[in-house]
Amino acid sequence: MVQIDVPIALGVGSIFADAANRQLRSGRAEYRFRAFAKNILFQSFFFSWIPVYFLCNYFGWETTHMWWHAGSVSDYPYYLAIFLLVFFAAGVSGFVIGARLVGDGHLWANRAVYIGVFVYAGIWIFGQTNSTFKLGTYQDWIAGNAPWFYTDPTFFRMLALTIAIWAVGLVVFVRQLQNEGKHLDPPIDAMRRAEAAGA
Repeated sequence: MVQIDVPIALGVGSIFADAANRQLRSGRAEYRFRAFAKNILFQSFFFSWIPVYFLCNYFGWETTHMWWHAGSVSDYPYYLAIFLLVFFAAGVSGFVIGARLVGDGHLWANRAVYIGVFVYAGIWIFGQTNSTFKLGTYQDWIAGNAPWFYTDPTFFRMLALTIAIWAVGLVVFVRQLQNEGKHLDPPIDAMRRAEAAGA
């Protein structure tokens, strides 16, 4: 979970910077703060609770037992607190890095960040399905008889529901940012048009 959700939080922050690229290139602070606020709202209400739910209810999912051998997240009293701090730091950092790249005119470098994060996540998940598609305890995992995730109907329903909530929330927020920026004319584009008109 952690190996996927923390990088994806960074990637989502970068996606928000991309969606607000016209606002960020305008240089106006209020646009930057609005885009940053949308990133924080998304991370808080459409993302952060999802890994917490799965950590609390399915601690052995994905590759948790590669490093943590207890049966529950409650066996590690600082785990959730540290996870949430790192998660939000990644989400904020993704936006800050993306905003900097976009503001400096490196839109495709910012896109490379979040594309790279999602490629990494795909490789991590599908490159080791014997771990990432399994549930169960550390003992199940070591013995090689951890059940497949689709055999637990509650897990499967919650996975589908949380993916839908995450994806719909991301699309809605990204579209809002894109629509807010449609009327803006970034300074670089405006300067080029002015130079073309004067020539």
